[in-house]
Amino acid sequence: MTGSTPALRDENARLAAMTAHDRSVLVEAGAGSGKTAVMAGRLALLLAGGTAPRAIAAVTFTELAASELLARVRDFVDELLDGRVPRELAIALPNGLSVEQRANLAEAAAAIDEITRSTIHGFCQRLIKPYPVEANIDPGATLMDPAQAELVFGDIIDRWLRDTLNVGDESLVAELVFHNPAKASARLIRTICSRSRPISGPVPRSSLM
Repeated sequence: MTGSTPALRDENARLAAMTAHDRSVLVEAGAGSGKTAVMAGRLALLLAGGTAPRAIAAVTFTELAASELLARVRDFVDELLDGRVPRELAIALPNGLSVEQRANLAEAAAAIDEITRSTIHGFCQRLIKPYPVEANIDPGATLMDPAQAELVFGDIIDRWLRDTLNVGDESLVAELVFHNPAKASARLIRTICSRSRPISGPVPRSSLM
């Protein structure tokens, strides 16, 4: 069945990425090269090996990527249980599923949604949210998307700038605006603050209040 499919130059690397479950693996490749398929294949094979869905965490850069990854895993599992080996998994399952692997997948299929899938920010929040005192965070903190965070951050900088200038004391900020009262000064200050901000991507709402 796989004889008509030409072997890829990185086939051995793909095989290792999907099946080497006893060590960490770094996958580097360009857009459209199949990284998501490799990641989904790794998760599907973990499930086939008996790993419970709730014991797996899939952490991505965006919520959309997390959803797409889980959908791909679900598609792989469905195909395998229907007796078809997805093309991307053929190198790892040349003879199809074993009886044990099929039983593991059948059990995992009903609980695939228990796989933790989120951004790194969401994953970290999930870890620390039960411990707000120890983590020094607001118990009601939630995540903002980057666009929301940027708007709130801009409002905070504008309010701080107005308060600083209204005090009337001499300061570097006041001198900067005095020498260049045009909007360019305000934009420069916002740029400096943005580049100094140690937070990127989704952030806890309470951290910007």
